[in-house]
Amino acid sequence: MEASVPGYPAIADSDIDLRLVQLEANKIAHAIQSQMAPVVKGFSDFGARIENRFIKAMLVRALKPAIANGADPVERDRLLSAYRTATAKGTYAIFNPVMQSPPDTQLLFDPASPLVADYADSEWPEEESEEPILFYVPGGGFILPPSPKQVGLAFRLAEHCGCEAVIGKHRLAPEYPFPLPAKDLADQYEAMLKAGKAPSRIILSGDSAGATLVLAMMLELRERRVPMPGGAILFSPWGDLAMRGWSYISKSLNGSSPFRMETAAFSAKLYLGDTLPTDPRASPVYADLREFPPLAIHCSRHDMHFDDAVQLAEKAQDANVPVRMNYWDSPRHHLERFGSKDARKSFDLVAEFIDARYRRTS
Repeated sequence: MEASVPGYPAIADSDIDLRLVQLEANKIAHAIQSQMAPVVKGFSDFGARIENRFIKAMLVRALKPAIANGADPVERDRLLSAYRTATAKGTYAIFNPVMQSPPDTQLLFDPASPLVADYADSEWPEEESEEPILFYVPGGGFILPPSPKQVGLAFRLAEHCGCEAVIGKHRLAPEYPFPLPAKDLADQYEAMLKAGKAPSRIILSGDSAGATLVLAMMLELRERRVPMPGGAILFSPWGDLAMRGWSYISKSLNGSSPFRMETAAFSAKLYLGDTLPTDPRASPVYADLREFPPLAIHCSRHDMHFDDAVQLAEKAQDANVPVRMNYWDSPRHHLERFGSKDARKSFDLVAEFIDARYRRTS
């Protein structure tokens, strides 16, 4: 027997039975997935919290000689060099407090050798691409070079959003403290404009301290009267180097953040030098954000920088800057680093933001 409707091909009973089986199987699979989702999320969150506590304990152990009052500057510099080398190599050797600096450390991180790229016109393709450009500034507490994982993340994000990728490069504190890193990034951005790149094509982005530098860079561009980029995306932004937000205390105490206030304060001190942490050019939560391009802010509610993210969104609204803040319940700092469902959703929202900005300004 066949079921038929005028104008449509006949469907055999066997086909109907097979489709019913497939529908029932899909229904069962969906029910199982719904029941297991809280369990899977629970395991993921538990693993993240264990990881956070491990990183926190090892960071404090590794940096304790440098953080302590009266710490030997030579020991601090040796430890920082080891930290930088391991980060650049993508290893966990930074957690070894007795690690000896390799002979080439000074060659890799010589303060006399700026990390800023000199973009000449010849380094860019002559033909003008139609794709937007993601100018990404990796975090690193102002003192570390980007790790391979961070660079890979920037390129994966750019590919996901249909963008070209440019890694923002700047010199490192404490050899080159505030405000030099932001000036380096502004110089790199201006070089791109001089090479013929339209500012509306460029979308700035950064994570943690990298997001801080993105905001400081835009303050520098505004002061120079340089055209602003098409937009900016901030992941877990460190907006207040004075760390006055309650989330710094609460997340440091309950273990939901992999970083402690004392390790963050160590990085901030090396970056700031004699500058006050409430200087608006260093801590953008105290800055006037007028004339800024549209912002997208992504952060977890369990991140130590969550209060900073909220304050930055409020400052943008006060300055009539279009802003959209998205937040998650992930226990991870800069959750986009991990291939979780939340990270994929964050990537999708970034793609929507870039698409909307680029189509509107191009």
